[in-house]
Amino acid sequence: MGFLLRARTWAQGVWERRQQAQAAIRVAFLRAGVLVQSLPETVREQIRHWRGIQVEFSVAEQRELLAQYYDRFEQLAELICDAAFAGEGEPFQQQYTELRRWLQRAYPPLKPYITAHMNLEPSDAEFGMRVCGTPTDAMEALFVAETLDEILRHDEGALIGRLERARSALYRYGDYLRQFA
Repeated sequence: MGFLLRARTWAQGVWERRQQAQAAIRVAFLRAGVLVQSLPETVREQIRHWRGIQVEFSVAEQRELLAQYYDRFEQLAELICDAAFAGEGEPFQQQYTELRRWLQRAYPPLKPYITAHMNLEPSDAEFGMRVCGTPTDAMEALFVAETLDEILRHDEGALIGRLERARSALYRYGDYLRQFA
């Protein structure tokens, strides 16, 4: 009787470890898939840059758009930090909606250039998948949510890192543009 009980317990433990390993493998493949989905456009843009193919905007236009974008980005970053400090986004929602609308219009032309200078992190793509169902980069993840409460609710401790990666990409892109002065 004791032997059968031990054998069942051992078999049950093996089964549970197998299930845990399968779940961990699925999560790892999901994360890798999300990262791969967010990379192709960035990789294409980097290759295009390395080969010296003409960019869509003149350098002067890129500088002007980047300066405007950077001002709005800093307003957004300050707004997100204030909302996180307050613990709620409702008092800041109207200003967030206005900034979000502007950033959503201004980001697509800049996206290839900014993502070429961005450190990509799987947590940014996962955040986009949780919030809107599509992978995002660090910049998009800051304004993809409809509300500030949604950003705070879905954040899993990566918000500060996301802000720093986005800001760093803007700095690097600005430094790159200054080479052509």
